[in-house]
Amino acid sequence: MPLTTEPVIRRAVPVDAAGLARLDAAAAPWPWREEQYRKSCMVGAGNAEQALLLEHDGALQGFVVFARELDDGSIYNIVVASAARRRGYAALLLDAAIVALADTGARRCLLEVRKSNTAARRLYELAGFHFDGVRRNYYPLPEGREDAILMSRDL
Repeated sequence: MPLTTEPVIRRAVPVDAAGLARLDAAAAPWPWREEQYRKSCMVGAGNAEQALLLEHDGALQGFVVFARELDDGSIYNIVVASAARRRGYAALLLDAAIVALADTGARRCLLEVRKSNTAARRLYELAGFHFDGVRRNYYPLPEGREDAILMSRDL
């Protein structure tokens, strides 16, 4: 019989860093390194970065990394396992990060997204983000570079 638990979102801890890095490596052409995720999983010591992960039926299905910077929050990375996409997990993670940032007193949330990532851009628009500008040739491609779309929303 299949498991029927609800997805659980929790704060990532350092032992989760390897799993976050593996999930990112499976999903992205230029993934973050495990050491980068370990920093996001550290609580305290002045660390502004945070990572929240989503587990469903006991398995890591996605995560979001974000940070508070002065009065603003920034979404750095949202990753959902390819087999778990189109279940609303990215929206759940984005909402959780927005709530966490608002709870810290952040007034605005910023992000950037690949111009070609239309699914993510639509997710952000549905969450109330608006277009702020373009950072030309920001992301690497196998050949050349790709623009980043800059977006923000008030919290």
